[in-house]
Amino acid sequence: MARLQAAEKLATAELFPPQNVEVIRFDASPDLWGVTIVEANDVESIANVINSWRIACPGIFKTTKISPARPVQEAMASAAEMIKKLS
Repeated sequence: MARLQAAEKLATAELFPPQNVEVIRFDASPDLWGVTIVEANDVESIANVINSWRIACPGIFKTTKISPARPVQEAMASAAEMIKKLS
């Protein structure tokens, strides 16, 4: 019930869906783990997604991890460029 109330509170405050962030996936598992895949131009916007839920529903997260990701092709091209510069 607390999570539903938090979601309503965030929607009313126009904090979810978050501004400046495109929510690509917002998933939950039966054991209450979740994965949110978002796209944003800055770290602050992504951190605000997590923090808004923490504020609206204290204790909602036992553990969180924010990890930037990009397509493998981009990562490989970037690594190849670094290898070339460092070789």
